[in-house]
Amino acid sequence: MEQAEALSFLESLLGKTLHITVLDGRLFTGIFKCTDNESNIILANSFEYRMPSKYAEQQALAQAKATGKPAKADMTSRFVGLIVVPGTQTVKVALEESRLSTSAPALAIRTKS
Repeated sequence: MEQAEALSFLESLLGKTLHITVLDGRLFTGIFKCTDNESNIILANSFEYRMPSKYAEQQALAQAKATGKPAKADMTSRFVGLIVVPGTQTVKVALEESRLSTSAPALAIRTKS
């Protein structure tokens, strides 16, 4: 990708909602503000989501077995505000689809492994 094309692409993402998955499995969702040469990403108005604990998963499985009905173990979340997601920790970056347009495909960017 040419430098001018890459810059244009990044500028098109400014102000859009990104979903960033990090190495430990957490998911951060927030408004893209900027990035740098080290691939660090700054998000505003961000939330952190964590997978359910093993105990919560076991409880949901036990409930499903006991009742014969589906059960769920919810992710936990918290508001974290303005954050920097280190580029070295980033596993996946995805652009949230616009709720206004159903024809636009979701953008998913895989980072270097």
